[in-house]
Amino acid sequence: MSANATFLRYGPVRHALGLDGRTPIERLARATVAATVAGCGLLVLVNFVIAPLLGHFSGQFEDFGPLLYAGRAAGNGGDIYGAFVPAAQSSLVTNLGFDYLPVVAVLARPLTALPHNVAVIAWLWVILGCTIAGSIIIARDTLPANWPRTAIGFCVAVLFAPAIYNVWHGQMNAVVFLSLAVALRAWIRGDEVTCGVALGLGGVAKVAPAVLLLLLLRRGWWRGALAGAATVAAALVTGGVLLGFDRLHEWFTRVLPVLGRADGWFFNESANGIVNRLANHNVVRLDAPNIALQFTVTIVAVAILLGAVAVVRHGVATAERRQLEFSAAVAAMLLAGGITWYSAYGALALPLMVVAGLAARRRVDRRVIGAAAVIGVVAGVAAPIFLAAGGESWVIGSRGTVWWWPALQVDSIPAYALTLLFVALLVTLARGRARERPGSISGERLRRAAA
Repeated sequence: MSANATFLRYGPVRHALGLDGRTPIERLARATVAATVAGCGLLVLVNFVIAPLLGHFSGQFEDFGPLLYAGRAAGNGGDIYGAFVPAAQSSLVTNLGFDYLPVVAVLARPLTALPHNVAVIAWLWVILGCTIAGSIIIARDTLPANWPRTAIGFCVAVLFAPAIYNVWHGQMNAVVFLSLAVALRAWIRGDEVTCGVALGLGGVAKVAPAVLLLLLLRRGWWRGALAGAATVAAALVTGGVLLGFDRLHEWFTRVLPVLGRADGWFFNESANGIVNRLANHNVVRLDAPNIALQFTVTIVAVAILLGAVAVVRHGVATAERRQLEFSAAVAAMLLAGGITWYSAYGALALPLMVVAGLAARRRVDRRVIGAAAVIGVVAGVAAPIFLAAGGESWVIGSRGTVWWWPALQVDSIPAYALTLLFVALLVTLARGRARERPGSISGERLRRAAA
């Protein structure tokens, strides 16, 4: 068989694995990627396919319990917030129960018809699929075309600690991650309706992505913003019709306010967490309400969101700039959220791959590259090592000593690192210093030119 025939037969597979490099160095790099893919594939096969099927899945999966509880309550006419609302009156928001929109409980009902172990496997594979699919979509839209993008996307999904953490714990963040990936693709290509719907669906899973519809308004994407708002509205109405509008009223009046209150719990990596840990407020227990602190947190969150919206360019812009705009928006979403657990930082795979792709093309400032490297190391390497080594026990153990407040601030390091990236992105975008390739235009401008 000739070399050409062999390539035609196996070329797509070899390219996806990164084995078709031309120079020795490139072939070595691509072979390394291929070996990493094989290792990641083995990890996925053993931990998330074989082990669950044999009944030996070792993930805690504690976030699946509330989802299953709500699905059962939705099926038998019970209160889906029956566990959350009473507990939230005297406790911080940590494992209190189901706190999603009513429609999510409706969507969880099919899982309740399955045997428990089958339901766990089904949800595990949904979360795993969302994580891998989202990462590959981002990689293919942001990394250079001559890179093994599919392979890299797969490896990022498996090796980036916050992202794979969601799989081990059954977190809804993986669904949000996929919605952000689809929204990014549409944002770059100028597809406003798809972008709006994707953000709307992400907002149904968790509230935060829906806030990014403000970006569409800033860009002048009225149809996209309307599509996103309609998606959220349809989910609200569906939940109200199927479970009763009293459940919807309960979510707005008794669940949502709890999610937005001051919270300094150890794993809250939002600006809210930073401010409250600095004030030693609502850290290990629910303290008395502090109006000044709540006002400060609200102002900071609004300022962060307005900063992300302000740097969006109305009208035509290069694809490189659009990528940075969306990266800043994702960072703002995480920082401005009332509660952003460490697992939500899985969404940072998006800005990290964006910066990596632009850095490879030399289309982004060094300050952004440096800031991305910092948050990548902190969230992807240092934080999991700190947690695995019992660092949180050390922080809690320092309570009542002179080391309590300094130790408490260690928990804010990931949020500070993300703030650094956010500021770097804002400065770069505000100064118009995203190095834009001559002639590089967005899908939006391409369609206008064609028209």
